[in-house]
Amino acid sequence: MKKFLILLLALLCLAAPAMAENRVIDHANLLTSKEESALESTIEKIAAEYRMDVVILLENSIDQSPRYYAADFYDYGGYGYGDSHDGILFLLSMEERDYFTLTTGSAIRAFTDYGLEQIHGDIVPYLSAGDYANAFQRYLIHVEKFLEQDRLGQQYDLDHPLRFDSDSSAFDYGISYVSYSVSPLEQANAVFPIILIIALVIALITVFIMKGQMKTIRRKAGAASYVKEGSFQLTRQQDIYLYTTTRRRKIETNSSGGSSTFRGSSGRSHGGGGGKF
Repeated sequence: MKKFLILLLALLCLAAPAMAENRVIDHANLLTSKEESALESTIEKIAAEYRMDVVILLENSIDQSPRYYAADFYDYGGYGYGDSHDGILFLLSMEERDYFTLTTGSAIRAFTDYGLEQIHGDIVPYLSAGDYANAFQRYLIHVEKFLEQDRLGQQYDLDHPLRFDSDSSAFDYGISYVSYSVSPLEQANAVFPIILIIALVIALITVFIMKGQMKTIRRKAGAASYVKEGSFQLTRQQDIYLYTTTRRRKIETNSSGGSSTFRGSSGRSHGGGGGKF
């Protein structure tokens, strides 16, 4: 019996790393122990409320592209809730200044490509300034708000544009179903284009009136009208090719919204997006 208990304990110890206890993995030593604890506490609250795994992974360098490194770490690290392994992982790699958010399971629906762009747009300035603790706290605020919105069936996407309130560090729920007050500055910004259009119309009317009063000026059909008859004789004519100007314009395509996906080496489907900071 004693041997059996020892064997069982050994197996549990071997299995412990695969249970993925830690949710803030700071291999780059960017956070203090107090900051890590605060983030872990917030993540536990989100996980308990929404049954969604949340992981923050900080590395000095990675040996794969950010998306596949994040996917392998998540898939083989034992993260995720339920059969669909619901969860979201934020990866930061210091060597190449990369960041990437990986989504799995129901998180693919909750965090659309558009939504992730808005979240990243808010936290990247903090990452660039080296204010990592605040960047990740803000990130978790957004994660919780996105999950709440997903619970209501109103995911943040192209048809539900976001309005970010920098003072409260949170997104409004969208102008289509939540009222919001307009500040005096926003009112002035709304009126300014109207004033500008009126000024342009008045200026154009003034120019046309002045042009109509210039009776002595008439448009000439060609340069010959200004040459005295018999004073000019053309003896040679030659066309010289100088250069060609080519203008290129990128043709933008309309996105249909939603989340783009890829498969990690485990074969599991993921969504996500990232960039440089």
